[in-house]
Amino acid sequence: MASIILGMGFGWCSLSQAQMGGMGGGMGGGMPTVPGTAFGGATDPSSMQAVNGLRLIPSVQISERYDSNVFFASKSQLQGISPEDVVTTVVPQVRGLYADGEKLVKINAAVGAVGSYYANNTGLSYVGVNAGAGLDMSDLVSRWRPGAKWTVSEMYFHSPQPPAFLQGGPRGEQANPLVAGFQAIRTNTSSNSVSTTFELPLSKTVNLTGSYTNSFIRYGASKVPRAGTLITQNRQGYTAGLAVQTSIHDTVTVDFTDSEFDQGSFGTFSARGGTLGWTHAFSPAVSINAVGGAQMLSGESNGVQFSVIAPLGSLALSWNDPTTSMALAYRSGITPSFQFQGGAMLNHTVSFNMTQKTPIRDLTGLLGANYSVANEYGSNSGGGAFSWTTVGGTAGLLYPVTQKMFLTLTYNYQNVDRVFSGEHFAFDKHVVQLSLAQAFY
Repeated sequence: MASIILGMGFGWCSLSQAQMGGMGGGMGGGMPTVPGTAFGGATDPSSMQAVNGLRLIPSVQISERYDSNVFFASKSQLQGISPEDVVTTVVPQVRGLYADGEKLVKINAAVGAVGSYYANNTGLSYVGVNAGAGLDMSDLVSRWRPGAKWTVSEMYFHSPQPPAFLQGGPRGEQANPLVAGFQAIRTNTSSNSVSTTFELPLSKTVNLTGSYTNSFIRYGASKVPRAGTLITQNRQGYTAGLAVQTSIHDTVTVDFTDSEFDQGSFGTFSARGGTLGWTHAFSPAVSINAVGGAQMLSGESNGVQFSVIAPLGSLALSWNDPTTSMALAYRSGITPSFQFQGGAMLNHTVSFNMTQKTPIRDLTGLLGANYSVANEYGSNSGGGAFSWTTVGGTAGLLYPVTQKMFLTLTYNYQNVDRVFSGEHFAFDKHVVQLSLAQAFY
């Protein structure tokens, strides 16, 4: 399980090992974040004393795993090649926090490399890279307009193990809008996502809000026979609207949304519409966020023009207290086709992540699950319907051996079924991993 260090805004989560194929969201391909530790415990620089406003934590993670399907492919596609392997992975990383003297500008960043050695399929051994950064200028802009907020974040990864899921924020936001449940076969994959959000108070209860995201995903050639074309593409989108605090516990939002998808020679399409949202805090520990709306989906796919109304929405329930961190989220919306043929897909995703302190001192239990289903939507190109269904789950234990060393044991399961023109490309995958992370400071 390789490592991706990604984050959105400043609620950073450590997605160590998520490159194993994204069998879940969050740490460890489904492993939720550890309560109270923004960086996953051993590598949290907030525990260090700052030198000229800068905190740096170098660390290394060493892991050993059994993987039942390192190719992310069915046995019929592998033509007698053994998909099982034992993999040793080393992940050196540097994490850091920076704040200027007046703490008006804050930077939260991480960069790492991933080296994996395969005992049986030695030709699959590789070195990957990942990086992420977040910039918070809220305190700076609030000098101009009290209460104003502005954040910018970017995340990048390069790996031959494309993830299916990445954990986003506590309200169910996506960490990368092009990683929404589709599981590609093993192939070199690069992805980058840049986003910015702002909030400008118009009165004591009304704020002007907005966001912009620009993402791409690039697929290389695959060694898996009959894998089908993987589609390199770009996506940009923005929102603009109002947030109205109707009570001390409730906020209502109204947003205009726009997303533009460019699939190169496979076509382009857009999704424009509006949403109505509601956030309610039942208590300091429990909150709910609900969003619903519709979009006009239009464009060209495989030479065919289309225009149709598509639903858009999400529902997220979160619970956070000193012993338990839990999030249940559902999302529905338009995502692009990634394989075989271009087009728009209507995607439904459900995710659940939980960490729970156990009766054994310092031992934390980890549980995660994801489900994603997508079907071709709005196009009658005649090229054959494409759909995917991905199910993943993770269970594990995390133990701090010392303040700077964490030991993690996880089991991950994934089941994938991609369908094109009535033909199924299905497989499942089991992974057991033992990891040891050590920080140096």
